[in-house]
This record gives sequence, structure tokens and C-alpha cells, in this order.
Amino acid sequence: MAEFRLPDLKTAGFILATTLVAYNVLRVLYNFLFHPLAKYPGPLLWRISRLPYAISLATGNLVHDTWAIHNKYGKVVRLAPDELSFIDREALHDIYGARGKGHSEFTKNPAWVRPAPNGVFSILDSFEDDHTRQRKILNHAFSPGALKAQEPFLQKYTGLLIAEARKRGSIDLKDWYNFTTFDITGDLTFGQSFECLEKGRYHRWVSFLFAHLKASCLLASITFYPFFDKILWYCIPKSAFNERIYHFGRSVEWVHKRLSQKTDRNDFMSYVSQNNEKGEFTMKEIEATAGTLVIAGSETTSTVLLSTTRNLMIHKEKMEKLKKEIRGAFKDESEITLKAVENLPYLAAVFQENFRYTPPVPCSIPRTVPDGGDTIAGDMYPGGTFVGFPQIAAYRSHHHFAHPNEFIPERWLPSDHPLYKPTNTDPEFSKDTFKDDNFKIVTPFSVGPRMCIAQILAYAEMKLILGRMLWNFDFKIPQGKEQEYVKPWVEQKTYGLWVKEPYVMEMVDVVRE
Repeated sequence: MAEFRLPDLKTAGFILATTLVAYNVLRVLYNFLFHPLAKYPGPLLWRISRLPYAISLATGNLVHDTWAIHNKYGKVVRLAPDELSFIDREALHDIYGARGKGHSEFTKNPAWVRPAPNGVFSILDSFEDDHTRQRKILNHAFSPGALKAQEPFLQKYTGLLIAEARKRGSIDLKDWYNFTTFDITGDLTFGQSFECLEKGRYHRWVSFLFAHLKASCLLASITFYPFFDKILWYCIPKSAFNERIYHFGRSVEWVHKRLSQKTDRNDFMSYVSQNNEKGEFTMKEIEATAGTLVIAGSETTSTVLLSTTRNLMIHKEKMEKLKKEIRGAFKDESEITLKAVENLPYLAAVFQENFRYTPPVPCSIPRTVPDGGDTIAGDMYPGGTFVGFPQIAAYRSHHHFAHPNEFIPERWLPSDHPLYKPTNTDPEFSKDTFKDDNFKIVTPFSVGPRMCIAQILAYAEMKLILGRMLWNFDFKIPQGKEQEYVKPWVEQKTYGLWVKEPYVMEMVDVVRE
């Protein structure tokens, strides 16, 4: 009988390498020819491998690449072997909306979902039944009645922003809009602000968020490759984990401190306490959700304020239109209230166009088709398929808007409105130019049961802050920055959110007779 011998290392290595090559060749052929999503268009390398998507995400280019792919290939494109992207309005509602009987929720892509350090999910990532239970309690904190009671918080910190801008003469609006929105939301959540406006710098808790934005996208991109994922986790410095623990620990400390206080403050926690007598919203869930409320209520709001300001500074005639409307509506700054700014149609149009032109969350919010498959825009898709609706690719599509790559707030006004007229930098438009625009597709706060719970607060906050700032100041570009500051907003990188560049403005007091 012949003796069995193991192959030598050289032969074993050759066999292993050949097996790996053969496996990957067969996998590529399957993805290209036989995969259930093989018929959907997209760049060849993206259709056969997850790697181009992962690289694009990790380098801050995924939003721009997805936009370009849709421009080339159409409304439904394949971004990876098992992922599709849609820019159709019907798809938007099918993916994110409440579809009723016979349909399960499209859950979040697991690559983006992680529990808080205490082991539970915040309202942002919790599963369907848990989310519904949590939201039922939190809705009270974001009602129109709650907003009215919370106006003093908004007015207080907007006043601090104006005072600091006047004192300093010039400020980086990237930072100072952040300081304002984080101080507001911090006070409403924890019962104390981060004192960013008072000290003119970021609190350590806030700094953590911006420092780890890029890292979170890198981790998500590696998650698709479990072997490398494990290696990467071992390579992450211990200090990064310590900072995350500090960040969450301070949130927990502040939550318990606020809940232990007997006060008549109309902040978020007061509404949670008043409506959670049965403990449906558990303490661990409140701990996990508190930080999420601050982040969601601050970063995107400050981003909208900054992008709107930049777009107006590039389109100066539109800035003049807006200043004229604001300054003509109020004789005294004390008249600028949340209710009063609702009566400024051009201000509303400017924000609506900004949501379309430079949405604060430009990327897809990734979801997964439920087991057994489901329909999207009338077509059936297999369970486990990753799907999403990239906002900027949809909002800048010629399928949905006339002059999609032009900033034209007037499109949101009635065609018989006195301000419905082109400025010198606009393309020509008539009363019929925008009649077929798909206005309802612009949903910056998303749709369905997981739509932004704080959208009423956010919209009011934006209008109040920009309204009072433009009532007080003319914004002036510093000398030598003119060419730099005409760069389009969309040239910035994105790691889930925009990586905002500095934007220093000189604050010139308005002279009134």
C-alpha cells in the first residue's frame, strides 16, 4: 500500500492560491451573469465586487460616485453585487414608508447599526416594535405645543451667537453655527449647554463626533469583509475606545442628573418624564437615545445653516432679496419670533431650495429588503438586497426638476408671487418652467415611521437663526477669499455627512436710520 504524504509547503501554497483564484473567478462570473441583480446597470467593477463601493465610502467619495452613476445609468443602478440605489419617488416611499398589511419593514443595513456601549439600541437604530414604543413617548417632546414652550431656549442661544459675532467682528460660521445648535440641543436634552458659545470652542463631547465621523465610515466599509473587520478592530488604538466610553459615560451622567431634578423646564426630558410613568421607555434606552437626539438635532441643522449661507453668498442677488424681505418685515429684533418667521415666503423658499440643492444628508440611508423579498416601485426584489435612496442624486436629477443644477428658490413660490422672477445669474424661466417639478420628492427629513422626529424644531430653529442674523448683519467675504468662497458646496468630501470646510465671514452691523 502506498504511503500517504502531505504535500510540501510549496505545493500546498500553490493549491491554496489556485483554489482562491478559482473561487473568486467563479464568484465574479456569478455576480456578473447569474446573480438575481445581474440585469441592473452600473459600472462593471461595482457590479461584480463590493470593493469599489467600500473604497469609495472609505475615501469620502461615495455620495459623488453614486450621483455620477445615476446620471449615467438611470433611476435604478447597481452599486455592488447585492446593492441597488433608487432615485424614483415611488421607491422612496416603498423603502422607507409604512406600507401596511402584507409588507415588513425594510430594516437598516447591519453594516451601519451598532448598539450603544450599554448594550441597547437608541431610537435611531432600534427595531420596528421597539422604535414605535420609544417614539410614542418622545413625540410629546417634539409637538407644536412643545416647540412653543421651547422657544426661549432658541432665542437665548441665537442671541448669544449674535452678541459674539458682534464682539468678534469676524467668525467662522462652520464653527459658530455648530456652537449654537449644539448648545441649544444640549440644553434641551441634558438640562445644560455645552458652553460652546460662551467659551468660543468645542466641548470635548462635541469634538468626539467630528473626530470619529471618518472612522465610522471606514469601519462600515470594512464590515463587508469579516476577516479584515476583525483585524481592524485589533488595530484600533485603545484611546479611541476610551474616548467612546467617555462620550457615552458623560451622556449617561448628564441624563441621570437632569432626570433627578424637579423643575418646570419645558425641555425634552420633562416631556419624557411626564409621559413615561409606566416605564415603557427604559432607562437604558433613554441613556442610549439622549446622545443621538443631540447629534441628530444639531449637526444637520448647522449644516443647513452653513450651506444656505454659502449658496446665498454665491448668489448675491438672492441674498439681497432675502435681506430685504427680513428687514422689511420687522422694525425691531424682538418681533422676530418663531411664529413671525413663518410668514416669510422667500425665507421658506430659500430653505426648501437648499434642501434640494445641497441636502444635509446627501447619501442613502441604507435599508435591507425583508426575507422573502418585496416590491419596490412595482418590481420584485430578493430578500437581503441592500437598497437606498440617495438624496442629492435624486434632487439634482433632470428626471425630477427643471434646471436641476441651479440654485433657484423662486421655483418654490407661486408663479404669480411678486418675487417669482429670475435674477441676473439665473437661466430664463417663465410661469410654466417649474410646473412639472417633482417637489414632493424633496424629503430631507425622510418619510415613514422613522422620519426625523425633530423636524418641526429643526425647521423653526433654522429660520429663527438665519432670520435674526440677517436682520443684524451683512455678511462680508474677507479680502483674498473671494475666489475660494465661490467653490460649490458639493465639492466637499462626505463621510455619511458633509465634511464642512472653514467659512470665515466678517460681520458688518446693519445701519438703520
